[in-house]
Amino acid sequence: METQDGGSNDIENIEGARREMERNASGFYENENDAGSVRQPLLRKRTMNTTSQIAIVGANVCPIESLDYEIVENDLFKQDWRSRKKVQIFQYVLLKWTLALLIGLATGIIGFLNNLAVENIAGLKLLLTSNLMLENRYFTAFLAYGGINLILAAAAAALCAYVAPAAAGSGIPEVKAYLNGVDAYSILAPSTLFVKIFGSIAGVSAGFVLGKEGPMVHTGACIANLLGQGGSRKYHLTWTWLRYFESDRDRRDLITCGSAAGVAAAFRAPVGGVLFALEEAASWWRSALLWRTFFTTAIVAVVLRGLIEYCRSGKCGLFGKGGLIMFDISSNVSTYSTPDLIAVIVLGVIGGVFGALFNYLLDRILRTYSFINEKGAPFKILLTITISILTSCCSYGLPWLAKCAPCPKDLEEECPTVGCSGNFKNFHCPPGYYNDLASLFLNTNGDAIRNLFSGGTSNEFHTSTLFLFFAAIYGLGLVTYGVAVPSGLFIPVILAGATYGRIIGTLLRPISDLDAGLFALLGSASFLGGTMRMTVSVCVILLELTNDLLMLSLVMLVLLISKTVADCFNKGVYDQIVMMKGLPYMEAHAEPYMRHLVAGDVVSGPLITFSGVEKVGNIVEALRLTGHNGFPVIDEPPFSDAPELVGLVLRSHLLVLLKGKRFTRERVKTGVKEILRRFGAFDFAKAGSGKGLKFEDLNILEDEMDMFVDLHPITNTSPYTVVETMSLAKAAVLFRELGLRHLCVVPKTPGRPPIVGILTRHDFTSEHILGLFPHIHPHK
Repeated sequence: METQDGGSNDIENIEGARREMERNASGFYENENDAGSVRQPLLRKRTMNTTSQIAIVGANVCPIESLDYEIVENDLFKQDWRSRKKVQIFQYVLLKWTLALLIGLATGIIGFLNNLAVENIAGLKLLLTSNLMLENRYFTAFLAYGGINLILAAAAAALCAYVAPAAAGSGIPEVKAYLNGVDAYSILAPSTLFVKIFGSIAGVSAGFVLGKEGPMVHTGACIANLLGQGGSRKYHLTWTWLRYFESDRDRRDLITCGSAAGVAAAFRAPVGGVLFALEEAASWWRSALLWRTFFTTAIVAVVLRGLIEYCRSGKCGLFGKGGLIMFDISSNVSTYSTPDLIAVIVLGVIGGVFGALFNYLLDRILRTYSFINEKGAPFKILLTITISILTSCCSYGLPWLAKCAPCPKDLEEECPTVGCSGNFKNFHCPPGYYNDLASLFLNTNGDAIRNLFSGGTSNEFHTSTLFLFFAAIYGLGLVTYGVAVPSGLFIPVILAGATYGRIIGTLLRPISDLDAGLFALLGSASFLGGTMRMTVSVCVILLELTNDLLMLSLVMLVLLISKTVADCFNKGVYDQIVMMKGLPYMEAHAEPYMRHLVAGDVVSGPLITFSGVEKVGNIVEALRLTGHNGFPVIDEPPFSDAPELVGLVLRSHLLVLLKGKRFTRERVKTGVKEILRRFGAFDFAKAGSGKGLKFEDLNILEDEMDMFVDLHPITNTSPYTVVETMSLAKAAVLFRELGLRHLCVVPKTPGRPPIVGILTRHDFTSEHILGLFPHIHPHK
């Protein structure tokens, strides 16, 4: 510690630090209401230990920690890289591309099987319902339809509630937080991957107004994590040849590739997947990562293309094209006039307003659901069953309000359609007539979107039908997202947007010549821009979905308008959910009030430091009493003329060093050669989630507590430092852009201890800062 001989004083300092942290923790949450205008997490009764904060991952409350994206440049690292041969470096680079290939293959295959399962299960359910209705057994048809939905919903909820609560929701906020540097064991665990796949199949098949596209992003990230950390020791799936990737930096790149692959598999949009990872998911980007991400999504596209050819034989599903989304609307409109642009502007404004309202209402609903979900797994399942019954009643009951319409003449397809997907559902209508509302409700979500996007169908859906369908989808999409099933927002938003797009197209038909299907596409774009606030990626995804490049300029315009309008009211939906879950996400820009503070203002103490050659007992006590993950190392006489900062040593490295028991009875430097006799560089590599050594794994004897250990070989001698008078806003931008976990604050004036404190992610959160300075206005 700071003084080697005063062991008892060192322990008192550690205990004082622990008490100080507990006081800060309690103050942190006491001031939560005061900071409510900035951040209001769903956790209202949060407790805090000295290890980490707590946040909601999926539907699970768990501790979170920061990731080590910084390269630890200690003597072991330098010696390891100097000793590596060209063959080993080539293997390292080749393995990166090999894993990108495997991620693309696995994600593409799982995405296809996911679609195939949904289409068959939902298809059998809808076929049974249709056959019973043809026999005029309407109540039996409802019982069969609602009963199957109920069983599937309960199964999905049970998986999420009992096996992997982290799998609930879309998973995009969790992946986004992970790529920002926030870690929790359950975010990308194998159990989460299992439930994400099968829970999503059951949830979508149950007729919920949700999509499998968001969960596919999380699925791709889980696959990448499973490969990147060498498998799963818990489930006896390990690969020793993946030892090169035992670092958070490499796993971060792989998970970025996985999230892009998930979008590519969900939408068959490889370029859109790359842009989604760049615009929404990743916090750090570089050209080398762009190449690997593009390669991964290209593999997904090739896999899906090959499987589509197999599906053309009709062996993939009962409905549609096997669920592999593709809405080929191929517009014949090559030009558009000023009235058409006016209609697009109107759509953009409406989409921005509806999107902002959707985000606001979703925020309120999720906070209400948190009261129910915190009561335990049975209440989560009960809530899911309730929403399932409501959805079944709406899907089966509302079409009875629609009138039967005569089938259009000169149709190429069958009308009414029986036993398959199509625009003309018979429902209860006589021969030669169809129920337009049933064509939307009693179909898979993909086929409903295909019906709305279809061109040349201006008169197939009554305006009253579209109003009723929009109200139902908008409401059901809101109440469904918070239940304990894997659920995505893309499909509900696209459905609702396509519906009001058709409504606007019908109302503006006297002034605009655009097809109703194109209005549906532009409506979907406007609602996506209003809710998710993504522009470039959504634009490309929609163009890849619809194969309609001629609409590029109009889609761009409507996205820009809707995002601009919605930004006047609130944040994007994923940013809101990240905030509500309590995930300490670092934005690319600093908050305005940070300009009025300096780095030294938010550093809390007392600081726990180690000497370059430290007593084993002091290290053990520090690890036992605190949960700090980084400790400054200071050299003092006789190792230096005056106290000086050597660097930063990580908790995980200290545990490995203590486990190896390379101690000395005298306080002397042993050097890197002595360490290399007992350890290799990979012994100190970052293990996967839940795999690293714990304090409980140590077995230090009583006589070893008075021995010494040299920390110099494992100390990062190049930590990032800032002077205590640096603007907190600049320090926050530096912290985020470099992907740091620790930022050392050093004194400006000489004659003081060589380090003032350490800034971590927690120190930049608004709750912490406004708790220390409650008089500061959060928006100034």
